[in-house]
Amino acid sequence: MTNVTVSKSIEASAQDVWSKLAAFSGIEHFSPIAKSVVEGQGAGAKRTCTLPDGAEINEVLDRLDNENMELEYRILTGPFPITDYVSTINVKAIDANSAEVTWGCNFNVEQDAEEKMKGVFDGFYHTMIDSLEQLIQSEK
Repeated sequence: MTNVTVSKSIEASAQDVWSKLAAFSGIEHFSPIAKSVVEGQGAGAKRTCTLPDGAEINEVLDRLDNENMELEYRILTGPFPITDYVSTINVKAIDANSAEVTWGCNFNVEQDAEEKMKGVFDGFYHTMIDSLEQLIQSEK
């Protein structure tokens, strides 16, 4: 199993960060995703993300823990040469105006594609965390 984890401190309150992530919708506002559609709410919600090239990623939210600000979702189908993708996102308050966001995943992948896929997800997570910080700051 391959693991990718990115942890970053950002200038945004943990509650503001968590409210965006826990909604499981609107990911296109802070990611390379062109559009997303969510069916349902909370655990069991399904999200279809469309990439700029038209490829779709189908995900399901497996766990939503508002008290600990942690969620877990799976990719059911997508354009990546991976299987068994499970991602966990955790938000922790540093102080009233900053938070640490940890976004990671585990997945299976053929050895010849492992480094490429690690780079893809590492890049996605860095971009999404940075863009989430910018989005929250722009709303103030």
